[in-house]
Amino acid sequence: MEDNEAIAETLRGNQEAFGYVVRRYHRALYYFVVGKLTADGEAEDIVQKTFVSAYQKLADYDPQQSLLAWLRGIALNHCRNAWKQYHRQAELKGRLLEVKRAELQLGQLEQAQPDERRVMALRACMETLSEAEQTAMRLRFMDELTLEQLGEALQRNSEAARQYLFRIRMRLSQCVKKRLAIQEALR
Repeated sequence: MEDNEAIAETLRGNQEAFGYVVRRYHRALYYFVVGKLTADGEAEDIVQKTFVSAYQKLADYDPQQSLLAWLRGIALNHCRNAWKQYHRQAELKGRLLEVKRAELQLGQLEQAQPDERRVMALRACMETLSEAEQTAMRLRFMDELTLEQLGEALQRNSEAARQYLFRIRMRLSQCVKKRLAIQEALR
């Protein structure tokens, strides 16, 4: 059976004729898709979605066009959708991680009530930061910019801005600990 004959039969109502198309192109589509995705199981899902979409849109197929090329186009659209979904989930996980991190830090702040020595140590440590670092801290924690807004202000992407702030905060934390340890030793 030829591709065009199988499609014509399917369009006439013979659903089993489409099985020929599936058997003939399954492997080629699978290898096409598997190179574009990270999970093997996801590739099989995309191939199945491709055949379902192709079956539903079979009347739109142009017999002058290569059937494999048409199927690959459908598969590529499904791959793009999978990547968009993956990207949205990754962004959501990043936001959730940021919220959890903030909750933990808030909990630590509530437990360890700031005393005058800690505040003075933090102020002294803030003065050791560069002007750009002080600006980044002010924008995020005083002006309360989102990471996306901060990234734009710093001419970085939001992930780079988050990492930049993290490094600054770690340095400040170490600086405050050292200053408090020195004060405690001098007592």
